[in-house]
Amino acid sequence: MKSSNRRKAWFRVSSFILQTSYFLFVLSAFVSPRAAWAGEYSQVSHFKAALFWRGTLYVETRIGDVKVEGWDKSDVEFEAEKVVQAGSEAHARGLFDQIKIQLTENGEEVFLRTLYPPRRPWRLFRGATKLSVNLRIRMPYEAKLTLKCVDGDVRVRGIIGNQRIRVSYGDVEVSVPSVDRLHSLDARSFLGYVQSDLHGENSAGWGRQVSFFNTDGQQDISVRVRMGGVYVYAYER
Repeated sequence: MKSSNRRKAWFRVSSFILQTSYFLFVLSAFVSPRAAWAGEYSQVSHFKAALFWRGTLYVETRIGDVKVEGWDKSDVEFEAEKVVQAGSEAHARGLFDQIKIQLTENGEEVFLRTLYPPRRPWRLFRGATKLSVNLRIRMPYEAKLTLKCVDGDVRVRGIIGNQRIRVSYGDVEVSVPSVDRLHSLDARSFLGYVQSDLHGENSAGWGRQVSFFNTDGQQDISVRVRMGGVYVYAYER
């Protein structure tokens, strides 16, 4: 286990080195100096929705980390932590109201979306990091998951249903509860690292990918990361 952690840490460092020049450019161009003087405030909300065992959970979020964990209940529970950068608590309350959590359900499908105020064309990046939502989700372990995140780290643990994960900027960690049950794995990173301890695959750089196919399996996992890393590992209880 220690050697696996060391390998994972090394690939994170490699991914970081590859991304450093890009992020320094973006930060220098768009981050306001006043952000250094802002405080961080958070507000936590909880939601619940019914979901059949063979149903599908759809998650769409812009900025923030997402943790998904499987359990043996026929519903989904969400913990949404809004995090804002503001000069005062009063100002933070106004920023909280700008972030909306939209939840719809019909038993077979659950849709969770985080909605932000529109960004002006001339301010596509500046101020975007002042508003974020961290999500912690518990869902039926047999249900399917479709997740899209623009900027944030994603961790999925203990799900045997099919998974489709798309992240623009961030790292993705996916556990595989049963390697024998895995039908296909297709994990790719445009710039970063891809590592799997299922068969010892690992690489870092441009256009990295790892794939696996088993005709007797049932679970399909597809991961796409534009800039960041993908780490796939066997589930540990």
